[in-house]
Amino acid sequence: MLTRDDIKCLVIETRLDNWLIKHELDCLERSSRLRPDQLVPYDILKNPLEPGQEKGYQAVIIGGTGDFSVVNDRPNFYEPLLAFVRYLCEISFPTLGLCYGHQIIGQAMGGKVVTVPHEDSETGTYLMTLTDEGQKDPLLVDSPQSFYAQQGHHDAVMDMPASFVRLAYSERCPWQAMRLIGKPIYGFQFHPELIRQDLVTRMTAYSHVYASEPGRLEQIIAGIKETDNQSIVVNFIDKMVLPSINS
Repeated sequence: MLTRDDIKCLVIETRLDNWLIKHELDCLERSSRLRPDQLVPYDILKNPLEPGQEKGYQAVIIGGTGDFSVVNDRPNFYEPLLAFVRYLCEISFPTLGLCYGHQIIGQAMGGKVVTVPHEDSETGTYLMTLTDEGQKDPLLVDSPQSFYAQQGHHDAVMDMPASFVRLAYSERCPWQAMRLIGKPIYGFQFHPELIRQDLVTRMTAYSHVYASEPGRLEQIIAGIKETDNQSIVVNFIDKMVLPSINS
């Protein structure tokens, strides 16, 4: 029987800066309780992506980015990434989409993804509320019905087909968390892998995207609260990935 120590996750990266890739991997390492060698980055800005890339891994994590918009940008990796997500859903391969990854899953699977007005975007710490389904979900069962989480996004999933169940929402975003029904495929708009200092680092790095107005970055940072939602990532590994590799 395979154990936690045998798991390797393919981490799909769409970030332009290598140090931000390293920062994302560090956050995932802490929040998943995996070793660094168990999280293998795959930079799709430099390497082609196609079905079969997941072979040799037990899970795929599609990370966030402040460099591209699901709605407005069409880089060379975009269509192959959508096709890869559809393939992962078809074969029921354990997949976790975070922020941009969440939106990519929504776009690939026929959801409605939009760019919200700047004043309505979520950049900072926001209150999440679990749906009835979310309160029963294995990844969220350790979370309270309402909790604060870290965010930074302009695109948002507004609706999904009936094959997906909505797990959480916020005042500004109706689909904060979702699961493909009956499969180990999840998307989270918020960042369960980030604590307060992580988001401060991200907001500072992407201030040209989220805080270009004078004084806006300082305002965002002042409003960022301490959070700890890392049990969600641990539960993905323990309750989705481990059972799938031993079934």
